[in-house]
Amino acid sequence: MRSDAWRRWVLVPTATCAIGFCATASAAEQTFLFDIPRKPLKAALIDLAIQGGVSISTQAASSCAADSRLLRGRYSLKAGLEVLLAGTGCGFRMIDAHAVQIVRLPPSRVVVERPSATPSGEPYQGLPELVVLATRRPTPADRLAYAVSALGGSTIAGQGLRDVGDLAMAVPSMTVTNLGAGRNKIMLRGLSDGPLTGRTQAMVGLYLDDTRLTYNAPDPDLLLIDMAQVEVLRGPQGALYGAGSLGGILHLVTEPPNPTGFDSWVSGSAATTKGGAASGLASGLVNLPLFQGQGAVRVLAYSDIQGGYVDDAGLGLKNVNRTVRSGARLLLRLDLDERWTLTAGAVGQAINAEDTQYALASEAPYTRRNQIREPHDNDFVEVHLGLRGDLEGVEARWTVSAVRHDITSRYDASSAPPVSLPPGPAAFDDQNLIQGQVMEGSLASLVDGQIQWLAGVFLARTRQDNDLALTRLAAPAMPVFAEARRDALDEAALFGEAVLPLGPSFSATLGGRLFLSRTRVVSVVSSPARPPSVFDGKLSRSGFAPKIVLTYALSPHALVYAQAAEGYRAAGFNTSGPPGQVFTGDGGQPRRVYRGDELWSLELGARLSALDGRARLHAALFQTTWKDIQSDQLLPSGLAFTANIGDGRNLGLELEGTYQVGRLKLGGSFLINGPELENANPAFPARSDQSLAGVPGRSGGITAHYDWSLSDEVNLELDARYAYVGHSRLTFDAATAPTMGSYGSGRLALGLAAPRWRLTAALDNPANARGDTFAYGNPFTLRRTHQITPPRPRTLSLTLRVDR
Repeated sequence: MRSDAWRRWVLVPTATCAIGFCATASAAEQTFLFDIPRKPLKAALIDLAIQGGVSISTQAASSCAADSRLLRGRYSLKAGLEVLLAGTGCGFRMIDAHAVQIVRLPPSRVVVERPSATPSGEPYQGLPELVVLATRRPTPADRLAYAVSALGGSTIAGQGLRDVGDLAMAVPSMTVTNLGAGRNKIMLRGLSDGPLTGRTQAMVGLYLDDTRLTYNAPDPDLLLIDMAQVEVLRGPQGALYGAGSLGGILHLVTEPPNPTGFDSWVSGSAATTKGGAASGLASGLVNLPLFQGQGAVRVLAYSDIQGGYVDDAGLGLKNVNRTVRSGARLLLRLDLDERWTLTAGAVGQAINAEDTQYALASEAPYTRRNQIREPHDNDFVEVHLGLRGDLEGVEARWTVSAVRHDITSRYDASSAPPVSLPPGPAAFDDQNLIQGQVMEGSLASLVDGQIQWLAGVFLARTRQDNDLALTRLAAPAMPVFAEARRDALDEAALFGEAVLPLGPSFSATLGGRLFLSRTRVVSVVSSPARPPSVFDGKLSRSGFAPKIVLTYALSPHALVYAQAAEGYRAAGFNTSGPPGQVFTGDGGQPRRVYRGDELWSLELGARLSALDGRARLHAALFQTTWKDIQSDQLLPSGLAFTANIGDGRNLGLELEGTYQVGRLKLGGSFLINGPELENANPAFPARSDQSLAGVPGRSGGITAHYDWSLSDEVNLELDARYAYVGHSRLTFDAATAPTMGSYGSGRLALGLAAPRWRLTAALDNPANARGDTFAYGNPFTLRRTHQITPPRPRTLSLTLRVDR
């Protein structure tokens, strides 16, 4: 499909209209904060659609002046269009309160055409669509030839999506483990290398705006507060994002600083959990313009307390898994001139969990029996500096960022230590410090032309310090095993893609990434009874990851596509093990070097918009072929290592749709797939069913929103969601493969919304379901006990937000 076809209708919502509760005033009467520099007219109209939350037909814009006028400040939609289009030869016509058509003015006309009357006073019936940024070329979601889900900020708030774990309940094909806040692993589309987090690089790339947040660490679990939108791009993204995106990309898009007006809000929440401790969340935000509207700073702070609900009978403690999560985000923007903008920011979050959240099936509900507590500490800091601008029709972007992620976990190793110990309490401590620096620059076409293109360069350095220690706690306390491992990874890549028109409604997207990576690992394993074991190794890899997409537009409201893409991960070293550990690869033992893995995905998909935009559907049939799967496994001692367990494949179908009638909006998603392990490594006795570990064969969910007006300013809102997660197995091997899943999760919320405040009462897990979300909590007792992680019991919360 030619680029001007998908630009013809740009459908974007305002944050407050994303789930259907728009203010009673029409869009033409409301005022919006616009910030659009002088640029090509079609690009400027797309910006206006995004910032004003309307649909704009831009077909006639190609016959008008090449550039728009500068638009900066607070305007009504009509006034903003008049300023933007002044002198261009184009005017506009209001189709209704949320749809605008650009028209070519007759030569004699010197004023903008006035809007026609709206046919009726009924609310706008079309379902607004977000513009997706994760593809690196902003595109309306319903014009994308990809499997992508985009949730706006109001949808996130309305459905009560606090973090990535909640997000999995609203996004098709998304699975998140439930080890605890800041310890979870994200998987998409049934692609799982196992639920354990160890040496392997993440399956899903996690990005905050333009910054890569993780390499081989778990999700830092940032709270989803003040987010403009969240995008989940499914399928391998090696061409644009490189290693660690085999399953896809999770892109968190923050609300940017606004230089045209002061804004602030505060929010407080209190919750009570059946059989557990109380919880609470306090947050606040300030947006402050700077330099007479040439810049702005946006500051967010929050503190979240999640009360515990798991009891430890061995220690005689109740509600042990209390977790405190505190964070802040600072974003700065400075407009250097009409075309160039400098951005900077910092994000910090600290998670302190007093204990783990698993229970034992052999004990009473929500109960386990340990000899020591298992705290977890997770400190995350990110800083970045960016520059973007217009180089005469080419968008330039440059970002440099640094990330520091400090993770410390303790496990009870008393009953099954990795080395022989006298009876008594013992602790295994895992301290992981990850520091990374990334530089990325890109150029992308802005104006409509025969070929739309993108080209970029990527450089990254990652350093990881991992210290493991087993300590006997009984007097006299003494360390009995330790490993100090240092990893250094350097990456470089060139990437790009181009959209080539092959006909009036047919296009091909060709892309790829040329990459080089170098790794060095130094490890020292020590114990009192043996001399230290030292290892020093180096690896390098280079290659090319391609992507091709064929798209055919059946009409302005329907398209079909076919896609082939590759993802990859680099090879690495195994170093951990008890004293005397061998690395031969025989009999279930680890190999010293595990190979890199590669994944190819073939996808056929379709997008459809019908009933004047009130119904939207995306369907995709996909097949993946995965060679040399890297998977984190457990030695008999409980220590982790990485193995190539065999090859895999998956065939699946996913559906995602929305429908709106009047003030009722419905959404639904469904996934059915069959992830399987093929050519299993004979060194690892596999289960007879040969399915991939940690991901269900079936999952799905439904959402509903309804609102009605109580007065001119107050709306009553009702939100509901339900998600089902099917049956799965924890691991690949026959010895430690407990079942989990087959549970449902729901939420009901009732709210009152006014221009300056919002009050919401919500009930999570209303049925008080006790399914097993994750059959793992402690690696040393996994083979001896049946570990389960129940969902948080029924929780009632009340939230009040007040806006300035």
